[in-house]
Amino acid sequence: MGLDVDEKQLALAPGRLSALLKGGLSGHHPLFELEAIREAFSAAEEDRAVSADEADEVGSALLSIASDPLPRARLAVEGLRPSAREALIRLYFRLLDQAEEAQVRH
Repeated sequence: MGLDVDEKQLALAPGRLSALLKGGLSGHHPLFELEAIREAFSAAEEDRAVSADEADEVGSALLSIASDPLPRARLAVEGLRPSAREALIRLYFRLLDQAEEAQVRH
C-alpha cells in the first residue's frame, strides 16, 4: 500500500520541501547521507540543544530546501556545521512523523 499525502498536508510545507516530505514518507531521504542521519540521532538528548546561530543556519538551509533544486539544497545541507546539520535532520524527521500522524488520522 503506497502512502498518499493529501493536498492539505503538502500545503503545510512550502515548495520543494513538500515533495521531499512525500518522498521521505516512502523512505527516500535525498538530502542526507545515511551516516549523517545515524549521527543526528546518536547524540544524547542533552547534547541536542541548538544555539541561535545554529537555528539561523537551519533556517537558511530550510529556505534553500523549499526553493532551490535538489543539488543546490544538498549543497546547503552539506555546508552546515555538523551540529546544525544534525538539528536539521532531527527537524526533518519530526516533520515526517507529523505528516505520517496526519495521514493516519485521515
